Amino acid sequence: MAAGASLSLFAGRRLVLVRGVGDLGAKVADRLREALAEARRGPGGWPAEGTTILLVAAGVDHRAACLRILPESDRVEIRGPAGRQVLGWVRERARAAGVDLAPDAAQALVDLVGEDLSRLAAEIEKASLYATGDRRVSQEVVRALAGETRTRQYWELTQALEEARRTDAIRVASQLLASGDEPLILLAWITGYLRDLWRVLPGAVAGDLREAARSLQRRRPDFAVERLAARARAVGIRGLSRAAQQCFEVDQALKTGGGNPRALLTCLVAELAG
Repeated sequence: MAAGASLSLFAGRRLVLVRGVGDLGAKVADRLREALAEARRGPGGWPAEGTTILLVAAGVDHRAACLRILPESDRVEIRGPAGRQVLGWVRERARAAGVDLAPDAAQALVDLVGEDLSRLAAEIEKASLYATGDRRVSQEVVRALAGETRTRQYWELTQALEEARRTDAIRVASQLLASGDEPLILLAWITGYLRDLWRVLPGAVAGDLREAARSLQRRRPDFAVERLAARARAVGIRGLSRAAQQCFEVDQALKTGGGNPRALLTCLVAELAG
């Protein structure tokens, strides 16, 4: 409210971007609507002249409480590309950046990064800085430049498993497999994650985070130890025993051709994040 009422110091117009509006509960949304209505009735109105307030509610549907904050005449719905449209958007964005992105390179980029347009735009900008000569960027170049994305995806998978966000865990695991990660490598990473949960379990149950930290093979930040300990307590020894057995069964199936690798690992991740 204060940002909308203050004047710009350096320019004639100012944009105030308010994110996270879609996460507001019904009561908070109603209070915000009343506060905005009261501010608009005040002397000089609200927002201040030359200031535009943009409330961003990403990913909500027509039933969301946040949509009651503003009248329908003040709402603007923006839909980004989805599905096969993303590939076209990627190639158009690349052309605008002066990069000739081959179709298989565009597909590889979407497989590696997903359909997050902001991340895709960042990777295209990175490719534009790398490209020289004819400005062509191949699939091999995309995979090399987007390598850090894979590291981030493993981190995101860890977060999703620790927070029991099953949908997110399945999505990230699917992206990793679609980008060419070997199923056995992903399984080895999952097994390592479970091993860490086993190690911190005694300290977690005893409420001794120092002991939990000492049990790990490499030093972790305190917040990371706390997260592991919390997840270990939530899963418990029975849950960890069942997960270890499932990892063993998936390992056998992968090595003997006893099932579809993606299906096996997707089911495993879904179970671990439950």
